[in-house]
Amino acid sequence: MLRKLDYGEADRIFTLLTKEHGKVGAIAKGVRKTSSRLAAPLELYGHVDVLLARGRNLDVIAQVERKPGPRIPADLDRTAYAALVAELAERVTEDRNPVENLYELTAWALNQLAADDDPRRGSAYFLAAALDLMGYAPQLAQCARCEGPLPDAPAPFSAAAGGFLCPRCSDPAEPVYETGAIKVLRVIFAGDLALYRRLKLGPGIMEAVEEVLASQLEYHLDRRLNSLRFLRRMRTAG
Repeated sequence: MLRKLDYGEADRIFTLLTKEHGKVGAIAKGVRKTSSRLAAPLELYGHVDVLLARGRNLDVIAQVERKPGPRIPADLDRTAYAALVAELAERVTEDRNPVENLYELTAWALNQLAADDDPRRGSAYFLAAALDLMGYAPQLAQCARCEGPLPDAPAPFSAAAGGFLCPRCSDPAEPVYETGAIKVLRVIFAGDLALYRRLKLGPGIMEAVEEVLASQLEYHLDRRLNSLRFLRRMRTAG
């Protein structure tokens, strides 16, 4: 369940990510009435089974059942990361045009946000996988400008160039990241989820990993992600 929008006096329109049909819009009639049996399982970011009836403009949610699994707690931090995952999943796919593995990846990421001690871990893995799906994975082993090997040392990152840069191609204006963050990014983009789960990652490394992924995403997307802006405001306020 990626997004919801109140409609009319008692209805609500939902944006669903489905395995077989990609992104689907559907309306739940009367769901905002206290007597509605659809309201409880139709949680934002929830994993549900739905039965849809064909409507004139939108499909109609006829039945819904929540799938077993952890729920994202009413926690501002986790909810903000869930909003990021949902917004990016919606941006990556088009109506009724499924993207291979996106459904499974999104469901996994939302479950991780609910269960993991640090919600940034699941979010970072999802952002990297989404970049890979879109063909925008950053260069992590070679200089993004000259294609020479990157030394085992801190390196600047340039989203415009498409990755990390060697000392000869670097620009003082570009942010520099420690080797620990670069190595974690290599693990993530290699798809080694088992190793990624075993890594003990401090807040500094996760913040650096998140900054690189967000910079790469925002450079290549046609418009900025509202959820990323909100997360930045949260950190500034905190």
